Amino acid sequence: MITCTKCGNENPESSRYCSKCGNKLQSGFIRVNRNIDQNSDLSRFKLNLERPQIYQKHGEAWVYALFLLAAVFYFTYKQVYWPLYVITPLIALLAWLRKL
Repeated sequence: MITCTKCGNENPESSRYCSKCGNKLQSGFIRVNRNIDQNSDLSRFKLNLERPQIYQKHGEAWVYALFLLAAVFYFTYKQVYWPLYVITPLIALLAWLRKL
């Protein structure tokens, strides 16, 4: 039995993900057959992201881009352009510092 490091649930040796919380299980041996758990009904419908940090960074970049686009539309509608000269480099600097 493999114990989940996140929730403490006991899982069979053949499972790669915890049946309770979906956390990836850590085992002490290398699996020869990686498709052992593929035939179960629930494993086909689980979405387990291996690197969720990438998706967080993409989401943050989209928020910055949409904010800048909304500012462009707003200040163009108002016909006041000088705030765009300030906002655009600030958002670019923020994205660069956050390594997006």
